[in-house]
Amino acid sequence: MIETTKRLGRISLDVAWAGVILLLPITSLPLLSRLAGNTMVAPASFLPLGWLALWFIFYIFKKGTLPRETIPFLLFASIAVIASAYAYFLRIPSYKGGMIFNEEIKAILTLIIGAAFYFVVSGWLFNSVNKLTYTLKLIDIGGLIMLSWTLVQAIFIYFFHGKYPDILIKFQMLFSTRELWYNRMTGFAFEPSWLAQQLNLLYLPFWLAATITGLSAFRFRIWKISPENIFLGIGIVVLFLSSRVGTLSFLSILAFLGIYFNVYIARRLQKWATERFARFQPFLQKILPRLLPTGIVIILLGIYALGVVALVYALSHVDWRLTRFFQITSLAQLKQISGNIYFFFNYLAFAERYVYWVGGWNVFNIHPLFGVGLGNAGFYFQETLPAYSWSLPEVLDVLYRSTIIPNIKSLWVRLLAETGIVGFSSFIVWCYVLLRSGWALKHTASRLYKTIGWFGIFVLLALIFEGFSTDTFALPYLWISMGIVSAVAASVRNSEAEEPGQ
Repeated sequence: MIETTKRLGRISLDVAWAGVILLLPITSLPLLSRLAGNTMVAPASFLPLGWLALWFIFYIFKKGTLPRETIPFLLFASIAVIASAYAYFLRIPSYKGGMIFNEEIKAILTLIIGAAFYFVVSGWLFNSVNKLTYTLKLIDIGGLIMLSWTLVQAIFIYFFHGKYPDILIKFQMLFSTRELWYNRMTGFAFEPSWLAQQLNLLYLPFWLAATITGLSAFRFRIWKISPENIFLGIGIVVLFLSSRVGTLSFLSILAFLGIYFNVYIARRLQKWATERFARFQPFLQKILPRLLPTGIVIILLGIYALGVVALVYALSHVDWRLTRFFQITSLAQLKQISGNIYFFFNYLAFAERYVYWVGGWNVFNIHPLFGVGLGNAGFYFQETLPAYSWSLPEVLDVLYRSTIIPNIKSLWVRLLAETGIVGFSSFIVWCYVLLRSGWALKHTASRLYKTIGWFGIFVLLALIFEGFSTDTFALPYLWISMGIVSAVAASVRNSEAEEPGQ
């Protein structure tokens, strides 16, 4: 009886884990949203995570091992909580009857949700190759379902002008609190930027890393093309058509790969030149081996720059906001638009988001050391938003009609405003530690671990720009990805430590 109970418990945990990964594309499950007070951020993965969180508590009590990568994150979380407690000693402006306690509790709960994803993944995958490979298969399956539904949306957007049949609208409402967009793809997510975040912080980094290393979670091939290769191609197209910031995030990954490839080529050329130019005069022997690699790098960078311009021009035919780049007809018009950064961002339909960043930055300037506590930055917005914001209808609607406390809409600015330079620095240290772990995994002999190393690097590169798109801790993609990297890095270190005694 006891053995049967244990076996059923293990099966239930495996089912819960599959649920966590497969439900990742759903960001605003209506049932969970209603239970949480009609919040927009209600990831469906949180439901099965509860059972795994209970497992994690017993795992810790049984002296289970956690990666050392979790230490700087614990430091950041502690600083965030301390900053929130310290906020009660600050003069925080009143705003629409909002209560500091309520806003801090909601913000800390989102941090707890993110931490739960991170720690559960780190513990669940530690020292288990089988669980890791199974997880990668689940990521592929979940990604396939998400891409399939997104492509259905694309068909109706670009061929039927966003006129969806009622059955598809009702289907979307089963998984999201927002209806389908008539002009942009959302997948199962609440909005296009959230679709871009799940692609950039989980799916595309894994598919790109697997493409580079030649790894696949499945044996299935089409003319030596793996499922990850196919998903990568489709995912890139979806991303480029759904979000400008998301596109920029993925382009940063491609830029890194371009520079990495250029450095590799330059070193090979320098070695080749040193061997071939031995017969030239001494002066040329010194100059040519350096000029040739430099020239090649400049040429390649020029090609990449032209490629980016060509990409933006192509996307301008499907996104009216990018079209405005190419509607500037004179230097006088360019000077007028670029003479004021607010005019420039407003011309690109980006001013609303930018003024929130400025408002958050001004909050940081008021309390630079520990910030104003999680969730409290919006209380200051009537004092810190720039004067230009009062000409933007969206901002006026938030300030005068909406009943909720506004948010900064940027993770990086939010960290500065709400946790100060101390909290921001601790978060950056955590990212740096994870980057070092990913870089170390990239140099291992195992193709699987090498893939996870590249994956971690790509996620952190995408986070640089994705951090300017959303500011919530509750979306699970960053935490899932970093949990995978942390668990694998700890597993590799553990196996290396055990080898001498074997």
